[in-house]
Amino acid sequence: MDNVDEHDSDDMQAEAGLASYGAPRFRNKKSVAWDLDKCKPQLVKGVIRRPSTEISEHGGKFLKCSSGGRTRVGQRISASPATKETGPEDQNKSSAQTRHSISRKFDQEASCQELTKMIILHGHPLSIVEHEEMRSFAKSLNPEFDMASSTDVEEYSSILFQKLKADLHQKIAVSSHQVSLSASLFSHGSKASVKYLCLSVHFVDSDWKLQRRIIKFGVFQSSTTNLDRMIHLKEAHVLDSESGPFNLIWKAIRDWGLDQKLLSLTSVGDIRSNEQFSKLKDFLNQRKCLPIGGALYNIVCVDDVLNSVVSEEQPLLHLVGDILEKFIQAHMSSSLSQHQLVEVMTNMSLRCPQEDAKLWHKIYFGLEVLLHFKKAFPSEELLSAKDIKTVESVCNILGAFYHVSDVLCGPVCPTANIYFNELWIIRTTLEEEASTDHTELASMVLEMQEAFNKYWQNSYVWLSAPAVLDPRFKFSFIEFRLKQAFGTNAEKYVSIVRDTIWELFLEYCTAVDEPRVDRSNCDSGGVKVGGLYKDSLKDWDEHVSAQTRGQVLTELDKYLDDCLLPRKDDFDVLNWWMNNSTKYPTLSIMARDILAIPASAVHCQAALSNEGLVVHKQWCKLNIKMIEALVCIRDWIK
Repeated sequence: MDNVDEHDSDDMQAEAGLASYGAPRFRNKKSVAWDLDKCKPQLVKGVIRRPSTEISEHGGKFLKCSSGGRTRVGQRISASPATKETGPEDQNKSSAQTRHSISRKFDQEASCQELTKMIILHGHPLSIVEHEEMRSFAKSLNPEFDMASSTDVEEYSSILFQKLKADLHQKIAVSSHQVSLSASLFSHGSKASVKYLCLSVHFVDSDWKLQRRIIKFGVFQSSTTNLDRMIHLKEAHVLDSESGPFNLIWKAIRDWGLDQKLLSLTSVGDIRSNEQFSKLKDFLNQRKCLPIGGALYNIVCVDDVLNSVVSEEQPLLHLVGDILEKFIQAHMSSSLSQHQLVEVMTNMSLRCPQEDAKLWHKIYFGLEVLLHFKKAFPSEELLSAKDIKTVESVCNILGAFYHVSDVLCGPVCPTANIYFNELWIIRTTLEEEASTDHTELASMVLEMQEAFNKYWQNSYVWLSAPAVLDPRFKFSFIEFRLKQAFGTNAEKYVSIVRDTIWELFLEYCTAVDEPRVDRSNCDSGGVKVGGLYKDSLKDWDEHVSAQTRGQVLTELDKYLDDCLLPRKDDFDVLNWWMNNSTKYPTLSIMARDILAIPASAVHCQAALSNEGLVVHKQWCKLNIKMIEALVCIRDWIK
């Protein structure tokens, strides 16, 4: 036996010790999952033997795709059962199943439909189907598949759009008594000469889940000085009667049967300031399309408010921007400092802003990095005490704006009962920071307060109504907050909120009761007088209706008189109203509609972006009807 070096002996013992504790031994060994000969069924003495359980399971684990599917090899392996000897009968049965699988008819239409969905969902150009590489790839998957042309994809898209639109139309019709709308803008780039209006509907479905779906997409306005865009609009068949907020929104209301189902409309500033838009409310009121005279109709998009309040105060951003710039320059000079910065940012839970993020968002992120750096490395002399205090104050303000924007404009649409308290956070934060000793900063914060209070003054009614319909808060919460906001004048504002809710509830009582009254009128006996029918029991119907309405009115009284629920952060207000819909049949209908009112018209992707929402570049030159179909389908199937 060869002599073993002392160190080698120690290493061997260490390896043996590790092995005893289950440590892995590294050696070149081919995985059984890829030994296909072992995976194939074997014919032994006239009997088929299947691969062992170990091989099947091991191969299945290795060959599962990240999307949840399996490769062909993985399918073959995982489909094999545990070790089993099969006789002639089983072999015949297996052969028959195999022949059936092979002879199964290929569905060309279904494949084209799935291809169309994939193209739309990922925003690919429709012409991708005509790329030679795409055709070769499809043929390699299935030689029987005939690749569609871009014209075919347009046709499939139109058919799919009409089908999904009909399904959504039916869903809206049976789900809600009333719905809310939101109107935002899309473009095809930062310097786009054409802007598109995107109209979404918000409602609570039959499962008591909040839904947001795009229902209209069209040209909002275009620059007539841009010859190329004028030519494009002609090619896209955009008529004057089919552009602008008035025409687009009213057409959508008619097409979707919402003229008697409209509760509110939330819109961005560019739409609200349009001359056509101001005429729309009067037009809808004349046609009696809006409840309580449209008191909840014209809602200012909260994203607009937050960005205007913080962005207009540019001196505030420049004040801390200069401080932040000095900090970054001082800590980018050495690799050690850079490493420390990266370490701090890695440990932060805050998302890094996108390249096109708004300036205030980028500055807020930088201030958070600075303060986290100060906490992680307290020995570092960063800034003067005065500058640190300024940074902390501005960071608190921007943090409140970021938090509210993240909640109200996020990917998950929140119910309206949370709006009041979220915006109250901004109000109290500005109030606290306005009392700072920093005179220049205090002056800037006071200007922000004035801008925000203007929004609050115009929005407190619609913000209060959903909070009243939260059984954890009700009127007592609104009274408490409005006294803090308006002091001795609070009772006037509380009365306006109370009157608005009661007036709206009365209209709901009438609307819910009317179908019953109409049916009874049809069934009642009548006497023909002068060619007309005079209902001899009409007075009785009115008497019964009045009594029923009086009983229904007690629903709101009873709800308000009941004790408040304990406050829990994970409380599901829609689930509570669903469970109490028998106890409050009319009020629950009103609650589900009010709780669907959106605070923001902006989609989550654009909430903190300078560019806003952008139409896929590949789609911009299509017919406007096709662009609408693609945008809507993408929203409906994602």
